[in-house]
Amino acid sequence: MSRPAACPRCASPASGNFCAQCGAPLARRAGCPACQAPLRTDALYCAACGTPVGAPARKPRSALLPWVLSGLGLVAFSVMIAVLVQRGSVTRIGDMTMTGGLPGETAGGPAAAPAAEGGAGAAGMPSMEELAAMGPRGVADRLFERVMREHEGGDFERAAFFIDMALQAYDAVPPEETDADARFHVGLLRLLMGESGRARDMADEILAAHPEHLLGLLLAARAADFEGDAEAAEAFRVRLRTRVEEAGGIPDVPEYQAHRTLIEGVLQADGGAREGDGERGA
Repeated sequence: MSRPAACPRCASPASGNFCAQCGAPLARRAGCPACQAPLRTDALYCAACGTPVGAPARKPRSALLPWVLSGLGLVAFSVMIAVLVQRGSVTRIGDMTMTGGLPGETAGGPAAAPAAEGGAGAAGMPSMEELAAMGPRGVADRLFERVMREHEGGDFERAAFFIDMALQAYDAVPPEETDADARFHVGLLRLLMGESGRARDMADEILAAHPEHLLGLLLAARAADFEGDAEAAEAFRVRLRTRVEEAGGIPDVPEYQAHRTLIEGVLQADGGAREGDGERGA
C-alpha cells in the first residue's frame, strides 16, 4: 500500500487534490516555462530563476469599498462647494464693506440688482467648469464674497456656515498665493467671528512684510476698533492717511483698487471713530 503524499506547504500527509490541513493544492504542476525547474503547486515565482508562474490572489471587491466611498465623498464635497459658491455669486466690483455690502452701497440702501434675465450679473455667474479652473485662491475669494453678502443681508447663520468654508479654503491656498489681499480677507472673516486677536495677527503679518501697507493698517485699525482701543485705531488711520498723502493718492496697486471704497472711507471719516463704530454696529 502506497504512502500518502506530503503536502508541499505544511508537509502533512495528504491525498486527493487539496491538503485537508491547510487547503494547498496537491496536483502536480509543470516545470518553470523559463528554466524547466520543478515548481511548488502554490508557487507564484520560480525559486530557481524568479520567473512569474502564477497570478496573485485577487482582493475581494469588499476591500475596495473604503476607497470607493472616500472618492465619492470627495466628489460630493467638491460639488457642494461649487453649487453653494455659484448660488448668488456675482462678479466682484471694487470692494465690499466689512459686513459685506457692495461698493458704493450705504447701510440699509438698495441691494444689487439680481442676476437674472441675462443681465450683467448673470454674466458674472461662474459655471462649474469655471469654478474648477479657478484654483484654491479663486474659490476662497468667491466664498469670502459669499460670506460678506450673506452677512450684509442679515442671514448671520448662513454667513457663519460660509465663514468656516472660506477659512478652510484660504488654508488650502499655496503659500506663494497667500498675499496681503488674502490675509486681509482672512482678517475680515475673523472679525466677523469676533476673533479680533486673530484678525490683528493677519494685520501684523501684512505689516511685517510691508510696514505701511494700506490693507494692513486698515485691518489693524478695525481690529483695534473691535477691541475698543480708539487711540490705537486712530493711530493706524493716521498712518494710512499719511501714506496716501505721501503717495499723492491711493496707489494704483491691484489690492488697493479692489478695496478702494474702504480706504476712501477712512480718508473721508472725521477722525475715523464714527466709521469704525458704524461698521461694528452694522
